[in-house]
Amino acid sequence: MTTLRILAEVTGGRISQGHDDVAVTSAAIGSSDVAEGGLFCAVPGLHAHGAQYAASSKAAAVLTDPAGEEILQAQASDIPRLIVDDVRAWMGPVAAEIYGYPARKLSIIGITGTSGKTTTSYLVEKALLAKHSVGIIGTTGTRINGRPIPTQLTTPEAPTMQSLLATMVDEGVTHVVMEVSSHALELGRVRGIDFDVAAFTNLSQDHLDFHPTMEDYFQAKSRLFTGADSSSLFNDAPSGSADTDLAVGANEPEGAARDPHARATSAVPAAVICVDDEWGQRMAALAARRHGPSGGAVAPVLAVRTTGTAKEPADPFSAQTAQAEAQPIPTWTLDDVHVTASGRQEIRFNTGTDQELEYSIGLAGSFNVANSAVALACVAQLGEDVEAAAQHLRDVQVPGRMQAVDEGQDFLAMVDYAHKPGAVAAVVRTLADYLPSPTGRIGIVIGAGGNRDQDKRPKMGYQAALVADAVFVTDDNPRDEDPRPIREAIVQGAEAGFAERGVEKMAVTLANIADRAEAIEAAVQWAQTGDAIVVAGKGHETGQLVAGVVHEFDDAQRLRAAIKSVLAGRKQQINTGNQGGM
Repeated sequence: MTTLRILAEVTGGRISQGHDDVAVTSAAIGSSDVAEGGLFCAVPGLHAHGAQYAASSKAAAVLTDPAGEEILQAQASDIPRLIVDDVRAWMGPVAAEIYGYPARKLSIIGITGTSGKTTTSYLVEKALLAKHSVGIIGTTGTRINGRPIPTQLTTPEAPTMQSLLATMVDEGVTHVVMEVSSHALELGRVRGIDFDVAAFTNLSQDHLDFHPTMEDYFQAKSRLFTGADSSSLFNDAPSGSADTDLAVGANEPEGAARDPHARATSAVPAAVICVDDEWGQRMAALAARRHGPSGGAVAPVLAVRTTGTAKEPADPFSAQTAQAEAQPIPTWTLDDVHVTASGRQEIRFNTGTDQELEYSIGLAGSFNVANSAVALACVAQLGEDVEAAAQHLRDVQVPGRMQAVDEGQDFLAMVDYAHKPGAVAAVVRTLADYLPSPTGRIGIVIGAGGNRDQDKRPKMGYQAALVADAVFVTDDNPRDEDPRPIREAIVQGAEAGFAERGVEKMAVTLANIADRAEAIEAAVQWAQTGDAIVVAGKGHETGQLVAGVVHEFDDAQRLRAAIKSVLAGRKQQINTGNQGGM
């Protein structure tokens, strides 16, 4: 039984008078989600403080901050409460205590990066399922041994996360694969979790509505590799650390107590890092420095490289790279990729051992070569048989990620989640590699979400137009924004991209079509024999968010329906023409 006294020992918080022995059996961040006997984690919100809703909840007690305590006092509330300086900083460790530290009973792999998290997590899940009971938490939801459990966020809030992990333990799960977003790391959603393996896919522009700069974005991602969001909250940073802002405990509440249940170890996970870009090289150097010398069977940091050779990063990366070079990081290097006539990718990696790793995947794109290697490297870091695991990747498909839609048409049609400049660039380049005909053209349906990073919108259009022959700009999830300026920004970027290529306006198509279904149909109407089109942005999503209302919308279903309609129309035209010639 967890009492407020125990939680005060965990957090160093202050209990309202006479409530030390009040017991709590669960935790939640939403007042309506609190069960009888539960702890309501009342955090300050954008428009109101959660403490205002404590009285209407079923909570046995409230975890809140001084501002929340003032609200409760003003309400003359007698609900028991635990007051801490920063509720978000403590929700994870508190929920972990309440649910019995479920993460410690699991092998947990955390995957972060701008793109590729979902695909990589699916690949790790598939590689492990042959021998283990596996749970997965990510963008497409939560699954336990393949059984879906609805969730709202890529990385759920800390109380929900700990509850999910406890459920997985109860159901016999041994391994958990988790997408870890930068929002989750910044907002403390994975605090209270010690990861066994942390993986990094890549970093490119996204979420700059939340992170002020790319450097801030990187710093948030790097927390996964420093142990700063584990249950061991107050380990000292290594002496001489240049990244003092990344030191474990650097951002914890001042004067807070040491978690008495924290592991004695540093809780810095084994790392797998794709070093195809300079951000990855910097992350690998940072992770290597956090680990220090190692003589174990598993490398503390394992790098994956699929493109060229390592580049010397520009300042301020060079100091970290130099430190890493003093202790070379084991690296898997791509030797060869062969795309078969059926579109499969046959892959060979040099793993730095006497034996090369050979396997194949049915996923298109060079980025999926990197994703698959990161997934297998995670398996290696767990001490599993990598060659055996690799054979289970052959038929993995990921909803809304380069998902082919085939209704017997003579052109390629796909759906992808690409909703940031780097991902758009990767998708159109992949289409160029997979064109059914040497003379085939490329078309893309593209939009951008409202209430999100505005700077990326023209860049998305620009990247699309650098390769595509037709760009159909449409609405994505406008949310609370007027969608017209969003589309116009993408159109401006696309115009710049076409100009950069030096193509005549008459030789390309650039359309601004607000209705997403109409834009998809226009792209299908445009496509001819040997062409390739992709509907980008929403991927697996089944709704379109407009002015606070979610409208049913599934890109794959709409694309399939459009293809059927267009094919039927073309067939009718042919039949009509044949009859006219009789």
